[in-house]
Amino acid sequence: MKITQPTPIQFWRSALSISTALPFLSLWQMGALANRMGIDISSRPAWIGLTVSLGVMGIIPLLFLTLTWSRFQEPFLNLIHFPERVKNNLRWLGIPFLVISITGYTLVFMQPFVRDLFGGEGWFRFLVFWLFNLLGIFSLKTIRKNLHWFTTFIIITLCQSIFHLLVANFSSVTDYPFAMGWSETSRYYYPSLFLSEKVYGQPYPFPILHPTLHLLLAPPYLFDVPLWVHRLWQATLRLVFVGAIVPVLLKRLSIEEKNTRWLVALWMLLFLFMGPLYFHLAVPVIIVLIGFSKENDRRTWLAVILASIWCGWSRVNWYPMPGMIAAVLYLLETQVNGSKPWRYLLKPALWFVIGILIAFTAQRTYIAISGVTDSQFFYTSLSSDLLWYRLLPNESYFLGILPGAILASLAVWIVIYLVLRVHKSKIHSLRLFFIFSALTVLFLGGLLVSLKIGGGADLHNMDAYFVLLLIVFASLMFAQYRSENKEEAQPIQLHWSLIALLLIMPVWSQWKAGVGFVNYDADQAQTTEKVLQEYVDKVNEQGGEILFITQRQLISMDMLKHVTLIPEYEREDLMEMAMGDNTHYLRQFRSDMENQRFALIVVDPLNFNIMTSHRSFAEENNVWVRRVMKHILCNYRQEAIFSQDDIALYVPQIGERQCP
Repeated sequence: MKITQPTPIQFWRSALSISTALPFLSLWQMGALANRMGIDISSRPAWIGLTVSLGVMGIIPLLFLTLTWSRFQEPFLNLIHFPERVKNNLRWLGIPFLVISITGYTLVFMQPFVRDLFGGEGWFRFLVFWLFNLLGIFSLKTIRKNLHWFTTFIIITLCQSIFHLLVANFSSVTDYPFAMGWSETSRYYYPSLFLSEKVYGQPYPFPILHPTLHLLLAPPYLFDVPLWVHRLWQATLRLVFVGAIVPVLLKRLSIEEKNTRWLVALWMLLFLFMGPLYFHLAVPVIIVLIGFSKENDRRTWLAVILASIWCGWSRVNWYPMPGMIAAVLYLLETQVNGSKPWRYLLKPALWFVIGILIAFTAQRTYIAISGVTDSQFFYTSLSSDLLWYRLLPNESYFLGILPGAILASLAVWIVIYLVLRVHKSKIHSLRLFFIFSALTVLFLGGLLVSLKIGGGADLHNMDAYFVLLLIVFASLMFAQYRSENKEEAQPIQLHWSLIALLLIMPVWSQWKAGVGFVNYDADQAQTTEKVLQEYVDKVNEQGGEILFITQRQLISMDMLKHVTLIPEYEREDLMEMAMGDNTHYLRQFRSDMENQRFALIVVDPLNFNIMTSHRSFAEENNVWVRRVMKHILCNYRQEAIFSQDDIALYVPQIGERQCP
């Protein structure tokens, strides 16, 4: 990869333009925030100080920007390039400032006050990120004077983002005993079902949702470890598996220059976490990237078969991915050379078709051994509603799936276009047609899956498209494809503005994420556990059944004693069946509620609230309320609530039943 570096004046005009715009955009955002909070800025000294500071921060770079078009341009450049004049024996002074620049943004927004007040203000967050970026540029330039200013910008931007990604990933590791978020309890309960005889003393059916994800999370159950170890295991696997795609792909690219290889690796990692790609879906990608060989068909077939089996146990929309990745690698690395189209395409077509058949067979095999009595439970997503409005900006995802997906991949497509404009004659049109057909199918398929009720909050359902796009982009950008005329392909030279454009979405997707380690009252949590145990003991004395809709990790990790697991009606299963309108499952649930089968139900506090369509995740809420919550509240009453832990206990109503 060759980059056309900006001249110093081009770099600083760009940097100063951003430095001018961000304070004023933040100032506008702060005004809107104060208005929402009902704050009169003129009567609040702190807000006055913030307003004045932002104004000054915008005016100063504006004045410097003006100087770059005046006769003072050279004195200005001489002034701002002071790191280049620092004596060699004083270069170490840049090290502490470099550390601050890389960690500062994350540390600032880890503070509860800053996070709670300004965490949702995008321009303000961008300003803080940018200020630490400028500090890092000067610091790194002091240490490494030979680096170009734009190169220092790339390094600091990537390092800041990677540090934020790492901290955000591991900030979920805590010994807090209760679930954090909607699906976290499921992540630590479902894996136990693969070892149910060891954990519960009797066999239970395997998970319905994301089997391979929960299979990877099962090993901690082989040992008697606390919940924080399970959380650490998940956080580590997320980085290890998604991160493992990077060196495997880089090995295929053969980037010789060490510094370039490291920077590309960091960018790829951010790109893969942009969706993000779920870590269990990284496994088939790694298998095919390692196993594909143009010269060794048996090795390629083995990789496609193994990866397809894994995809069959993972997600329906990933059935075609192993064969598709192998086919695209073949199209990139194999010339047509006058072959008849059917003969040239036979091998990739077989990988694609047979890979899908193997994935389907693997899923049917899993269903057969899972112990789940109704195979239709595995296909509820096929019957769930499509919410077409989520294609465009909406309350659930402010970008909208279509604009978000386009923005996330636009810079990549621009580079692909530039490469092909220069080298189009070197790649047969037949090869290009099927490569782009594969990307189009995955793009449209990702949109369709994202529009399913329960999706559309981010771009994670575009994961297959992003993975294949990354493979195609990297191969073309670094000229790792076979030319039709047998000439060795050469990388094209990219303008520095394109490199900056490639950074925007992967970097933004990380720094917009909130970071905060969990602080909780340990005594209060222990009290909640104690009270829950008292209720469990009381119900056991009366011979009743206890249904944990949520917080099942309390059972699987033996934090609560003497609880007999009721495998039905875990919250994610319930929600999946409700969204898919699985009438058989929901009819049984309603019957059990009306018959008051359970003496005690443990769930999050239930507030009967039908939302209007313009609210975030209104459809999901309304499905849950109408098809699940209503049947609980019509037959059970709230006995106790632990609001700080998001837990409520429900017991059967006595006498005439009251519905909300």
